Amino acid sequence: MRYLTKLNLAIGGLLAMALLSAGVAYWSARTAEFLLERSRLAHQVHEQYLSLSSHTYQLFKQYGDALLIGDRDGGAGEALLMSKIRNNISELRSLIGTEVQMVGEEEIEELELLARIERKIDYILRDFARLKSSTLEPGTAEYTARLAAILDERIDAELRAKIAEALAEEQEEVEEAEAEMRAAVAGFQRTAVVAALFAAFTAVFGTYLLRSGLTRPLQRLLAGAEAVGRGDMDHRIEVPGDTELDRVAQAFNHMIAKVAERQDLLAASHGELEREVSRRTAQLEKLLQTLRQTEANRKRLLADVSHELRTPLTIIRGEADVALRGARRDVEEYREVLMRTREAADHTARIVDDLLFVARQESGEIRIQPCEMDLSEVVERAVIASRALDDAHGDDIVKAVHFESAVGSAQLSADPNRIHQVMTILLENALRYGGEEICVRLDRTPDGYAVTVSDDGPGLTDQELAHVFERFFRGSNAAIRYDSGAGLGLPMAKAIVEAHGGRIALTSQPGLGVQARFTLPSQPMLAAVAC
Repeated sequence: MRYLTKLNLAIGGLLAMALLSAGVAYWSARTAEFLLERSRLAHQVHEQYLSLSSHTYQLFKQYGDALLIGDRDGGAGEALLMSKIRNNISELRSLIGTEVQMVGEEEIEELELLARIERKIDYILRDFARLKSSTLEPGTAEYTARLAAILDERIDAELRAKIAEALAEEQEEVEEAEAEMRAAVAGFQRTAVVAALFAAFTAVFGTYLLRSGLTRPLQRLLAGAEAVGRGDMDHRIEVPGDTELDRVAQAFNHMIAKVAERQDLLAASHGELEREVSRRTAQLEKLLQTLRQTEANRKRLLADVSHELRTPLTIIRGEADVALRGARRDVEEYREVLMRTREAADHTARIVDDLLFVARQESGEIRIQPCEMDLSEVVERAVIASRALDDAHGDDIVKAVHFESAVGSAQLSADPNRIHQVMTILLENALRYGGEEICVRLDRTPDGYAVTVSDDGPGLTDQELAHVFERFFRGSNAAIRYDSGAGLGLPMAKAIVEAHGGRIALTSQPGLGVQARFTLPSQPMLAAVAC
């Protein structure tokens, strides 16, 4: 038998005991209430009959005295007693009616007896009234004989006999109610004893069922847990049946088997884990070396930026010194000095503006001015302007820039000046560090447009690609071939594209050129908008 079934049986027995006890208590209370009420009614009826007997005796005595010696109070005493008699009869009728409702129709005879007593009192009163109104003189033999007949026959022989009969019946009912009460009390006691015995039996039987089924399985579980705690993973708990605790023991055995299997797997993979840790440690050391190299490159690039800023400032100061020294010069000489000074200042301002723009983008404070524009027109203007950039570099190699477009019109909301700046940066990098052929292509994407600038130059290594968007980073090709440039172009291009909700990326393989691609959504969620 399962523990749940045993528990249900025990709970059912306790519930049955509780319900039986409650039922017995309720029945006992209702029976006692009924018997007490019946006894109380019987006593009240008996008392009312005694009161009626006393009042009728007093009334008829006063009537007899009035007939013999005269009415001294004018009938006031008789009227008061008559009122009391009527009240007694009314109370008796009400009490007997309540008994009829409680006991049944067997009490109707008491109502009939009360009615006969009431009629007998009325007959006697009429006899007194006829004798009083007769022509017989008080004191005569006939008058005395008739009064004696009323007193002896009507009152003593008939009325008192009926009242005595009623009193005897009520006394019998009182004794019967008391006997029933004693019998009920004895029944209550017997029932309480039976309920107590049943409760004791249920508790003992339920305890036996639960304890007999729980002790041994729990001891087996405890012994198994202690064995596993000592490290004995081969220990298994005996499962003799299919009870709930037996299923727990099965689950425990299964768990121990799984734990033992996991321990074997852990032991087998311990060597592999150590090798993996060694490999990861070597990788971390390599990354740390890379970080150190990156930091060294950053410091070197900061020095390059300092040099880049110092050069135009030196030019500005030198030109000013030349203009201030010596004899007065003509206007054209001063104009040339100021033009060279302005060019140096513009170069410095561009570096500072680039740094400020990238810094604002990283802090989320970038400002752009979007409007409806045709991306195809902006890209085409940048390609045409790239020829001037190629001439400015002064290279002997003539580079060709081709523009291909898969769309006729590319309408979107963006800042045309900033997008043109992105194209200028990408084309200038391609012209400086790429090969002879540069291709610019405009395509449509699911949510906007994509522009790709590719060249056939020497390309970049994977390590260089990982840092191309860092400020002041310059690839090995740029550092070897050119002295100008501060490594801010690509970081600024990335800042502009991301401010428009787009993405930019460079892909390359050494010797196969560089492909720079950026995408712009048709309706971007702008990072910042100029007020």
